[in-house]
Amino acid sequence: MNIGVKYCGGCNPRYNRTKFFETVKQGCENIEFQYVQPDVVYEHLLVICGCPSKCADISAIQVAGETIKVSEADRAEDIIERLRKTCEPL
Repeated sequence: MNIGVKYCGGCNPRYNRTKFFETVKQGCENIEFQYVQPDVVYEHLLVICGCPSKCADISAIQVAGETIKVSEADRAEDIIERLRKTCEPL
């Protein structure tokens, strides 16, 4: 499973987006994460935002499946569970 990862612009310096993502990665050992690159189609997309507006521009990113936008209001455990369910083989 190939999940693209996009960070927002970082308007909220008090929220450690990198630490959040590290926690998510540790909880999703069987999922491959890749920072978004041009001209790649991702099975799903994880957008890590620093504030509740979740305004990161993802218009140029190609996603075949679900886009999951998270902010500091979201718990890593909830996102881990959601990603596991999203990426379960059918």
